Amino acid sequence: MPKTNAREKLNYLFQLLDDDSAEIQRIVRQEILNNSLDVLFNKEVLAQSLADADLNAFNSLLGEMHTGIILQALSQLLEDQRQNVDLERASLALSYWDNPNVDVTRVQNRLDQLADRVFERMPQSGHPLGYIDQVNQLLFQDEGFRGNASDYYNPHNSFLARVLDNKLGNPISLCLVYLLVSRRVSFPIYGVALPAHFILKFDNGEDEIFFDPFHGGKIYSRQTCLNYLEGFDQENSEAVLKGCSNLEIISRTLRNLHLIYNSYNPDEGRLREVEGFLQLAEAFRV
Repeated sequence: MPKTNAREKLNYLFQLLDDDSAEIQRIVRQEILNNSLDVLFNKEVLAQSLADADLNAFNSLLGEMHTGIILQALSQLLEDQRQNVDLERASLALSYWDNPNVDVTRVQNRLDQLADRVFERMPQSGHPLGYIDQVNQLLFQDEGFRGNASDYYNPHNSFLARVLDNKLGNPISLCLVYLLVSRRVSFPIYGVALPAHFILKFDNGEDEIFFDPFHGGKIYSRQTCLNYLEGFDQENSEAVLKGCSNLEIISRTLRNLHLIYNSYNPDEGRLREVEGFLQLAEAFRV
């Protein structure tokens, strides 16, 4: 939630949207960019005090500034957190880019509900495989999340909000759902960015278990993963198996979208915008 004084300032400025002054319009646009994260994640709250005419102007302006707002929001997230960028908020920003009508609060509530159900069924003790089995049962059996093998390059497979609604995803987006649910219950799960695939691993410092949400949580041995990496002439397989940062997950998602919009579902406008997001993400890599 934005701070009260910042919210009041934005609401005051939004009430000036019908002002013909070019300077007023410039100030409003700049304040929207300066507060991109608050606008993105609290749009409904900010809009509550606006009269219908102001609300229409507000929504129209957000539509005009849509890509710029996402770019600035991602920039703010990356600037603040670098490698430990907030994975959930960055993923929600991309969902908002995909669909400006996405209900961010509803998406977060959905993840909360899944996590609550995971917590309820978690065994109090035992081998970590038992924990993984419970999450797998909930997500892939009870809820029916699955890899969209028949329409693999559909861009909807890449966006968190779409995946939660459709229960269809690609390897990285299904891993993302698993990660965000697991982190809510302090379950030590990490992303593993294999070439041409993406999986997860459980790692509590004692046990290490690799598994694949795209294939229903299938378990892989470390040696199986190493053999897979050898097939791609990976120079530092051990570094890959250590896991990747949140920034790498976001960058990998953007590279997938770049491939999709360039080759499988060509869209020059979307492609240019993804290239801008990718350029920003790469600038923060160390």
